[in-house]
Amino acid sequence: MSAVFVDSSGWIALLSHDDRLHDRVLARYDELARDGSRLLTNNYVVDETATRLRYGLGLAAAVGFRGMLLDAVAARRLRVAWVDEKAESEAWGILEKYSDVKLSLTDATCAATARAARITEVFGCDSDFEALGFVVLPGPR
Repeated sequence: MSAVFVDSSGWIALLSHDDRLHDRVLARYDELARDGSRLLTNNYVVDETATRLRYGLGLAAAVGFRGMLLDAVAARRLRVAWVDEKAESEAWGILEKYSDVKLSLTDATCAATARAARITEVFGCDSDFEALGFVVLPGPR
């Protein structure tokens, strides 16, 4: 059983049926479910995803995302890690270390959270994570 970190880009493409990568993302998500992979995300990703869904697809999409998260957590398929002071400090360090990579603070918290959990794969669509040494599946846009 593998562990995979879920980035906002993965959640958004999964829930946005009009996203050009929706089918690829859905296929990878289904594969992870079949394999029994454990999923990890963090509260910064939840915030970013809910905000982008709210403004891009409407409140119903954001609330639907919350329901999906709660179901996945209840089924023990997903864990939501909370970014604390230590993780946020590590994230700022990642931003400084990789100053040539266009990372958001949320991206950097993803890297810090994934590294702390010894995860090497990111479920998402942003190639920025590859520069940090992660495998990104289903892959960049």
